[in-house]
Amino acid sequence: MRKAFRIVGTILSIAAITLFLDAIVTATLLPGVINTDRDAAEAGNLRAYIHADYHHDIFPGHDMPRVWGRIIYPWKSDKHGFRTGTCGPGEAEKAWPAIFVIGDSFVEAVGSSYEQSFAGLMACDAAKQKKAVWNLGVSSYSPIIYWRKVKAAAGKIGRKPSEVYVFLDLSDIDDEANVYREGEDGKVYFKSKSEPSRENWDVDPGQWLVRHFTTARVIYDAYISASFTWSHSFGRDRARWPFDKKLLEDWGRHGLEIAGANLDKLVGLCREWQCRVTLVVYPWPDNIREGDRDSLQVRHWRDWSAARGLRFVDGFAPFFKEPADATLHRFYIKGDVHFTPAGNQLIYETVSQAVDGSW
Repeated sequence: MRKAFRIVGTILSIAAITLFLDAIVTATLLPGVINTDRDAAEAGNLRAYIHADYHHDIFPGHDMPRVWGRIIYPWKSDKHGFRTGTCGPGEAEKAWPAIFVIGDSFVEAVGSSYEQSFAGLMACDAAKQKKAVWNLGVSSYSPIIYWRKVKAAAGKIGRKPSEVYVFLDLSDIDDEANVYREGEDGKVYFKSKSEPSRENWDVDPGQWLVRHFTTARVIYDAYISASFTWSHSFGRDRARWPFDKKLLEDWGRHGLEIAGANLDKLVGLCREWQCRVTLVVYPWPDNIREGDRDSLQVRHWRDWSAARGLRFVDGFAPFFKEPADATLHRFYIKGDVHFTPAGNQLIYETVSQAVDGSW
């Protein structure tokens, strides 16, 4: 037994000395080689979001780099907590007709500059027409949040929109069925009983290790490189439910029903405000590879929009004009489901054509 304790003690001593030397090397010898830009961007990720009654929102008044996989990109929020940039409306533009763009991470445009995102391109085009496009999109939003955010945004800027563009993501159906719920107090919560505290959003022990220990950094960098391969763009249930019968029956149909009910609340707001709603859908890599051109996501929401007199934009169609491999490599971030600058440009052009360039 005494021998075992000595062995354990020796192992622990070696580990402690190794970690100490690792930390010394990281702090003194490697600052010139360490990617401090990525460190700053990782820190930016932690500061980007705050809690809200409708679950979460963007932290207002931040201008910082953020990181998405291998991509470091500029990210700025205005005083209202809307992502902004060149052509993003400010105080002077509040007098212009307001156009709200709502959606999830595709609208917030993770991995993209504001100027290269489809929402940013819309804003620059609309500004030429003296119209203000406000980007209300935030990662992990879905219809249960959309109508609440639209209502809150009108209060923040003191102006009701003349148009609302809803970019309905495939993942929204999963979120509506399996992720979010409305509490008795009218606020939005996770369906699981445990809700993360604000403090959990601010501190990432893993990133602390990466910043302070070279070994942890090497392991993390290897993980990032291994994660962003094309194989990781596929096999996502959140995209496969329109053509996977089991997923569709397990939660897809239920998610469509809940999403429709929540979008009806947004439509109701717009009818009260006398604004127009445009609904846009678009594919993920799984849909491209499976040839899901005539997708249930398209058919269902086209019919749903027609029944309510809404304008509908089929954002699936332009992604099926080229062979699948060419489409994927051109329009999607490798190892991810979000758009490259070319993908953002394609969505912008598709919507612009649908509205005849008049926002």
